[in-house]
Amino acid sequence: MPRAGDFCNFELASNPTLTDRNPLGVKGVGEAGTLCAIPALINAVNDALAQAGLPAVGVPATSEKVWRVLRSMRD
Repeated sequence: MPRAGDFCNFELASNPTLTDRNPLGVKGVGEAGTLCAIPALINAVNDALAQAGLPAVGVPATSEKVWRVLRSMRD
């Protein structure tokens, strides 16, 4: 696992760019990298269920919802 001493020196900077699209003048991009995680997970769960001939579950795909769908396979 890399440690802080293993990295080269670097300098952080900020370059804010305001927007006129909202009253605060800010842009929300702090979680942009995680936006696709939930749909990808739901698609994977539903793909696995579909391969077993089971119906899809909706968001949130709780463990209880998935368990009930899997148990319906027995009936």
